[in-house]
Amino acid sequence: MRFHSIALTLMAALLLCGFGSCSKKPEKPTIPEVVHVTVEKLVPVDGRLTKPCPAKRAESRTIEAVVSAYNANIATLEDCDSRMSEIRALGR
Repeated sequence: MRFHSIALTLMAALLLCGFGSCSKKPEKPTIPEVVHVTVEKLVPVDGRLTKPCPAKRAESRTIEAVVSAYNANIATLEDCDSRMSEIRALGR
């Protein structure tokens, strides 16, 4: 009777282990590769670059006043264009 209970216990252990699956080594989990994530950080733009570009108006309708305002607007436009170029260069 004792042999019978040992045989039953051994048979039950084999069934629970799946007939030898207990001896198999568990597979190692796959480790993910390192992932690099780019984090964008917004920074304030220099106040000098974002100041308004005021247009010069002629105070009177004489030729000299209109030409003087036109020449002043060219300098303002060139300054504004150079500042906008600096702003566009910030994104690169």
